Amino acid sequence: MNTFFIGERFYNKTMDTEGLQRLNKILKMLMLLLAYLLSRATCETGDCREQEFRDHAGNCILCEQCGPGMELSKECGFGYGEDAQCMICRPNRFKEDWGFQKCKPCLDCALVNRFQKTNCSAMSNAICGDCLPGFYRKTKLGGFQDMECVPCGDPPPPYEPHW
Repeated sequence: MNTFFIGERFYNKTMDTEGLQRLNKILKMLMLLLAYLLSRATCETGDCREQEFRDHAGNCILCEQCGPGMELSKECGFGYGEDAQCMICRPNRFKEDWGFQKCKPCLDCALVNRFQKTNCSAMSNAICGDCLPGFYRKTKLGGFQDMECVPCGDPPPPYEPHW
């Protein structure tokens, strides 16, 4: 029988089930400890946050904020976007405020069956006017009106259950 001596005890060279389970628990605990230590090291090195990029020296720097009518040329944040620059909103997009946000799509009044009062610009959305001829705006409960104008016509038939 293959045995070896440690301290004051003799051990069999082949592990029993209990010994394997104990070794498995120890390995799991070591893996958890290693994962915890690695996560602490990552946090302490200061990974860049949502609106920060990493410069050549490894420092996290706040991304540039763009004014109305402008957005960054590329994504910036979580360490990326060092060379991002403010640029004018693409056609049919707008942004009204300073900040990190992207330009939004302009409202198309024709899609909601309304006249267009003012055009969309890089700094402001289009403003829609009255409904086109043959359309009306429904009033919801509470007095609010839908943005979309719906075709005029006979009201829908009352609900009749089918037996």
